[in-house]
Order: sequence, then structure tokens, then C-alpha cells
Amino acid sequence: MSFARSDRAARKLDSLKKAASAFAFVLLAWGVSLRFQQVKTDRNWHSGTGGTPLLKTGAATGVKKQGQSMKKSIIPAALALAVTAAPALAADLSKPVYKAAPAPAVTPAWDVAFGGVVMSDYNFRGVSQSNKGPSGGAYFEPQFTTAAGTFYVGVAGVGINWPSAFSDGSVGLSSPSAEIDFYGGWRNTWGALSLDLGYWYYYYPKEQFNIDSDFWEIYAKVAYAVTPDFTIGANIFYTPDMLNYGAVFANAGFTDKAEAIYASATAKWTLSSAANGVGAFLSGELGHWWIEDGGFINMSFSDPSYTYYNAGIGFTYKALTLDLRYHGTNMNQTDCGAYLLVGTPHATNNWCNDTFIVSLKADTSINALK
Repeated sequence: MSFARSDRAARKLDSLKKAASAFAFVLLAWGVSLRFQQVKTDRNWHSGTGGTPLLKTGAATGVKKQGQSMKKSIIPAALALAVTAAPALAADLSKPVYKAAPAPAVTPAWDVAFGGVVMSDYNFRGVSQSNKGPSGGAYFEPQFTTAAGTFYVGVAGVGINWPSAFSDGSVGLSSPSAEIDFYGGWRNTWGALSLDLGYWYYYYPKEQFNIDSDFWEIYAKVAYAVTPDFTIGANIFYTPDMLNYGAVFANAGFTDKAEAIYASATAKWTLSSAANGVGAFLSGELGHWWIEDGGFINMSFSDPSYTYYNAGIGFTYKALTLDLRYHGTNMNQTDCGAYLLVGTPHATNNWCNDTFIVSLKADTSINALK
């Protein structure tokens, strides 16, 4: 609640205080005057003057005593009332004048988040998706918030350049020019704890050869704010067939699927913002992708499972984020050739190497712009 007392109200308050004090003084003076009148009357009674013969009877004497008793009780009561009421009135008048705070703004149920990114390399879990070259993307995400949490759907797109663009197509991989993602889910926060559950579909348009690389994942993300500035999290993603590699295995006469689980731990430390509004944070991720290796082994590839990590610093200003990040895996060239199903040697075997990536992102929403 906000507090305010204007100069005008203060002047009015002082006037009321003075009026209360004057009222008490008048009552006091009135009481003293009545007392002097009583003393004078008593003298007249004792001297036998100032009254009719009828007032000298016993009945009259009783009336006189009753009147004196009433005066004696009324006057002190009036004085006591004046003395006690004046400070109480002044105390009430000295209380500050409160202004009711405006009603809190109601969070709109509907919102639309959107944004874009440009980056020196599109890296997905430690593996380049753009031939170690620059890429860009954007997303659009309608949201509906209820007492039970926020429900969302979205679409995102990013440019890619896959390894089959450098091969003769003998490995049967597709060669799309973009990755289009369709996703949806639910997220909620309880104090310092937040949870995000969802579904993500990876669609690759204009694929070549006879292979469809589209696949989907379901995911769960949990985060806990240890302090207002430090947050830790855990993520898990599951797919029954990564990159639809089962189709590649089927072309080779095998029935295996590339079932996979990716799990990771994250941490983020938000630094104090500068006076010019620029913020900063440090963050990192450590994860492992467990990939069923049956089909890979049957095709004479090694186990494609690997560990991935990233660490970096970000700078924020309003809706913008400049991110400087180091990405790495524990894969060598042979492992990378297995994961990409291109073998060794191949021009893309360095796509799994450690790399440093710079990205600039813009994220906002319709309600944030109002």
C-alpha cells in the first residue's frame, strides 16, 4: 500500500488540533465560572439574602443541596471529558492519510512469444547441423495461462546443411535445406520449482533420395532456483527412432531402430546488472545421449552414444541476448562418422569436434511489448 499526505491535509490537521485545544479551554473556563457562581450562591444562603422566604424551608434546602451535588458531579465530568477527549481527538487527527494502492494488474491469459537468432554455427547437442557455417532461425509460440499452468504450442525454423550434401548419396541420407520444428506442451512454476513437459517434432522439408529423416521426441525439464541468482536443472528427452535411422537400417536389410535417450544437467548463475541495464549470466550443460547401437553395429559402425557439454557467458539488454559459448563432445572422427552414418574418412567427420559459437538472439512477446 502506498502512503501520502498532502500539505493541504497537513494544514487542515493543524487547524483541527487547535480547534480541539480551544474547545477544551472553553470547557475549563465554563467550569470555573460555574464554581464561582456556586460559591456566591452559598454565601447568599448563609447570610439570609438572595432568596424568597419559601427557599428557606427544609424542602428548599434539599433542592439547594441536590443542585449543588449535580453541579459538583457535572462540572468535573465535563472537565474530565474535555481533558481526555482533546488529546484523543488530536491523536486521531494526527494519523496519516492513506491512499489505497491501485488494484494489481491482471495477467492476460493469452500471449504470443516470438523471436529469432543468428549464429556462427547451428550446433545440436555437440554436432554441427550447418557444415560449421553460419545459420539463422526464428520461432513463434502462442501461450495460454491458467491457474493450472501455461499451455503452449509453437513452430520454429532454422537453416541446416547436412552431410549428404557432400556425398554421392550412397549412404541413403536425406539432404534438406531447413529444419522445421513443431512443438507443444505445458509448463508451471511452484515457488522456486518449475516443470516443463512437452512433445517436439523435427520436420525436414525437401528431402532427397528415398529417406525420411523426420522424428519426434517427448521431454521433461525441471529447474530449481537455489537462490534468486542461481538455478540448477535437469532435462530428459526420449525418441523411439533418432533421425528415423530405422529406415536407413531397413534399406540395408535390418529391422533395428535408433531408440535414444538424452539426459542432461544444467546450471545458470545470473550476475548483477550494470547501471546501463546490461545484464550477464554464466551457464553450462553436461549431458549424455544413449543411442541403441544394434543397427549401427550391423552396418559396421561403432557405438554412436556420446557425452556432450557446453559452457559460456551471455550478455542481456532488454530483449537481446549475446551468447559466447564453447561446445564439446567426447567423440573422435570414427565416432562422429558412426553417428552421422557417413563412415570414415568423410568431409563431415569434424562436425563433432569442439567448437566456439557466437549467437545473437531476440526474445519477446506481444504482452511484453504493450
